[in-house]
Amino acid sequence: MLWCGRVFAVPGITLLVVFVLARPQEFVPLLAKLPFLHLFTLLAVVGYVLDIRLRRSQPIAANTLPWVIAFFVWAVLCTAVVAPATLIPLVLFLIVLFALYGTVAHGIQRFRTFQTVALVLGLTSTFIAGVCMHQGFAPMQCIGGIESEAGIDGEPDGRVCETSEECRGPDADPGVEYRCEHVGLFGTYSVDERVRYRGELQDPNEVAMVICAGGMAVLLGFILRKRGSPVLQTLCFLGILVCCIAVWMTQSRGGLVVMLLVPGVYAIRKWGWSVVVPAAIIAIPILMLGGRSGENADVSTEMRYEAWAVGLDMWHHSPVFGVGARQFAEHHYLTAHNSFVLMLAELGLVGLFLFMAIVYLCVKTLILGLRELATTPGTRAAQVWGMALLAAMAGILFQINTLSFSYHMALWLFFGLCGAWYGSIRHHKPEFEVKLHFIDISIIAAASVAYATIILPIFLKAKGEL
Repeated sequence: MLWCGRVFAVPGITLLVVFVLARPQEFVPLLAKLPFLHLFTLLAVVGYVLDIRLRRSQPIAANTLPWVIAFFVWAVLCTAVVAPATLIPLVLFLIVLFALYGTVAHGIQRFRTFQTVALVLGLTSTFIAGVCMHQGFAPMQCIGGIESEAGIDGEPDGRVCETSEECRGPDADPGVEYRCEHVGLFGTYSVDERVRYRGELQDPNEVAMVICAGGMAVLLGFILRKRGSPVLQTLCFLGILVCCIAVWMTQSRGGLVVMLLVPGVYAIRKWGWSVVVPAAIIAIPILMLGGRSGENADVSTEMRYEAWAVGLDMWHHSPVFGVGARQFAEHHYLTAHNSFVLMLAELGLVGLFLFMAIVYLCVKTLILGLRELATTPGTRAAQVWGMALLAAMAGILFQINTLSFSYHMALWLFFGLCGAWYGSIRHHKPEFEVKLHFIDISIIAAASVAYATIILPIFLKAKGEL
């Protein structure tokens, strides 16, 4: 029997989810010898073509596809104009990113398939949370290496420690920076005692967001599906507990907000906006007790505002094309720490508009789809996974205001899942259609202009950065 109802695209898609998020190719030497991300992308694309040829899938375009194409074309054009030397690496990267989005958005057209991919996403995110939780409880060791924005880039030397000063003793190598950090599985270690993962999830804030969006939201979906055994339900609750502990250990203030926001979206959906006030009362002590505080947190916030001001200045100097895709770090020692500032600085006002259009259309699709399905019999699965995606997207949209997440594979994976949810509905209900109309485009354009010319400058001026 072939995989998941004989849909050939699914093996490639599920393997992509694992390799994009968990990155086993980085800590399993055998897997590091081959470009598995590219191979699994090719496998997913070939599987999708086979499904179309064998009529196991329909050539249904995701509603975000035209806007995604426009975004990538504009990114290439901007880079070709202002940073042509980086064009070829950028194009290769964008091809992989587009293939990830495209295969997920178009290779999943049934909710049974969607649930299979959701299961893999939930398990992978919970695995990452488990690694982070283990890291938080693991003994501290001396890490020697080179200082970077993400902390120390180095390796543990096996010496047990309690403070960084202990690592600078007679056994230390001269000229090497040392920190005392928790050392976990698969070569992971903390930064400033904040747990984190590997690859694209080395930042504690980013791993916290992915754990919430890919772990908590999906596991809540399986619990609300109510079709599993009590054992499965219990495992999902335990998985959510592991996710919460891991997010707490990241000490990410934004991550804690996302951790509360994900179930909060479910609560608002069920009981309405009247739950906001009691939920806020519960959330305040959690936010006060968790997350970073003190001098390091204050310095981090000041550096973030400085990066936003630099990003705004980049846009002022190049308002049409920006400084080119993925070029922010070439003009400032820090990344933008804000996906919208990043788009404005790198791709100008048009790039910001296109990025916001994709985000807007994803959210609009989920809201309108859930509203229409609420009165349609036999749509329980569609509603459950629509709510899981809406909760995940709510958390992501909050957190990317403090993260440079615009080109992050995890974000485009969720863009793809929104497209897959839309396509799965249209597979059973072809008349369902969600587009950006003139009023939507006007709202996005006005919001983009207001953000660049009013909101961001006023905020930065209030913080003393302008």
